[in-house]
Amino acid sequence: MYLTYKLLRSFIRSLASDAKPWQIGIGAFLGVLVGFLPVWPAAQGFGPAPLGCALLLVALLINCHLATFLLLMGVAKLATKALGGAAVAVGESFEGLARASADIPLLHASLWDHTGWLGLTLIGMVAAPLVAAGMWILASWFHRVWKPRLLERQRLLKAGQLVDRPWLLKSLCWFFGL
Repeated sequence: MYLTYKLLRSFIRSLASDAKPWQIGIGAFLGVLVGFLPVWPAAQGFGPAPLGCALLLVALLINCHLATFLLLMGVAKLATKALGGAAVAVGESFEGLARASADIPLLHASLWDHTGWLGLTLIGMVAAPLVAAGMWILASWFHRVWKPRLLERQRLLKAGQLVDRPWLLKSLCWFFGL
């Protein structure tokens, strides 16, 4: 329960941060994509997967929101555990791509010739733009609608003017990190 609370709070704080909505969207896109890709599948005895490591490096080098990236990468890694059977089914339906990937060194090293990893990667390629668009829209809406309201009420509270339910406002500002 505490972990769920911490995840929800870090998610909401990423929305309330000073990051631009496009930074949050790119962080969400890369986080979901890296979460579904194999980065270092040591359990199978493989070294680092170049595609996953390259996207991880891109996320660290560009100006994306790293908290959103890390949070959604962790959520996507947990989702890969739940989607194992569906990923194998998707990978088996793209068996021709898996065979072709065995002949291309970059894709073979990124484990696309294994139907399970290929299925997870394809699911991630579908989910990443959807999650990124949703995060961008949600962050834009929060910055446009709710953040100015909370900051104005917080300013009134600090100025000593009467605000209805000051305890609620203080707790909301604390929760959002304002």
